[in-house]
Amino acid sequence: MLRERKLRIIALFGFAGLIVAVLILVVPLIINSYDFLLKYGKELISSMNWNPPQNVYGGLQFILGTLWVTFWSTLIAMPLSISLALLATELSPKRLKTLIAGLTDLIAAIPSVVYGYWGLVVFAPLLATTVYPYLLNLSKLPIIGILFSTSVISPQCVLTAVLVLSLMITPYATAIIRNGYEMVPKDLVEAVYALGGTKWDVIKMNLSYIKSTIIAGVIIAAGRAMGETMAVTMLIGNNVGPFKPCLLCRGSTITSVVANEFEEALLNPYHAKALTALILILIIMGSLLLAFGRRLGKKLVEAEIIA
Repeated sequence: MLRERKLRIIALFGFAGLIVAVLILVVPLIINSYDFLLKYGKELISSMNWNPPQNVYGGLQFILGTLWVTFWSTLIAMPLSISLALLATELSPKRLKTLIAGLTDLIAAIPSVVYGYWGLVVFAPLLATTVYPYLLNLSKLPIIGILFSTSVISPQCVLTAVLVLSLMITPYATAIIRNGYEMVPKDLVEAVYALGGTKWDVIKMNLSYIKSTIIAGVIIAAGRAMGETMAVTMLIGNNVGPFKPCLLCRGSTITSVVANEFEEALLNPYHAKALTALILILIIMGSLLLAFGRRLGKKLVEAEIIA
């Protein structure tokens, strides 16, 4: 009983510390931007006209840009993460499994500024001279043409940021999916083989078994993409004009505009409060993403139990 009471006290202190940390983070941001939100809040989330020197604070393009970059980078990272997890747990020889897992973790440990610099100096110029001209030809196609419709090919564009960002977030999802895959009961695997199943049947069964884990890995990777700053700022082109659903165009996200303008915002109180309000919006977006992931994962688990 005494040990249980001590554990409860420790857990209570941990929970209280978590609540205090969240309050310390969020409450000052709310206080700092409260009067701005009352005056410009509607404009911030409904207009795409951003001109702080003229006290015009339309930030919808940054919100949409954040969602756009997060969506595409997560979409690309999903198959990569699942493939790497399978390679590290099922498809590679035993001697290579540890090496693949270690390399994946190493990629996650590389600082984002390194990715940004590599993307800016090596990757972006390579794409602009080899791949992007061919993608530009797709702009003539119906529906998907809007994704590649631009007047000038630029190394720094949304697609460059998306590709580098997808590489950055892949290890996070891979680690979670890999750990979940390794936790599948061996009895289930042996049962599939006993019934005459192949390795492919085992993989399908295991992936179905860890659906909720895959969702968790994807959501965490998406949250990482949503909050990425340095690499996105260096690669996306930082155009504060109206949002366009174009991958070859320059764009902006909430994190990139905050990183670019925080210094000059110190000279204009309302400009600083506008950036603070955008940070609050980013926190809300991240919270909604995590809530959606939890809800989806819970539904998948319930469906598995019923099945």
